[in-house]
Amino acid sequence: MKGYPKVIATKADFENLLADPGFKAQALVDIKAVVDLDDDTMERVVSYDMDEAGKMINVVTETVPALMPKWRRMGFASREAALDLYLQNGGE
Repeated sequence: MKGYPKVIATKADFENLLADPGFKAQALVDIKAVVDLDDDTMERVVSYDMDEAGKMINVVTETVPALMPKWRRMGFASREAALDLYLQNGGE
């Protein structure tokens, strides 16, 4: 691999980057960003009206749990598992 990757897609990617002393610091920053990302909920549209121009008006939404937050898409069992990987590798 030449340089730090543009995209980190999986838990294994983080584990490999953390094992490389040259990439460890940046990997810690990136995994902390995943841990801190507030994506456990999302807004779902319940109802809306349309105006003459076809735009949505009077939108009513509700907050629902997000089925696939980033930590889950990356293969972590929980947000705490991502935090554990961060802390085990020198994160503060």
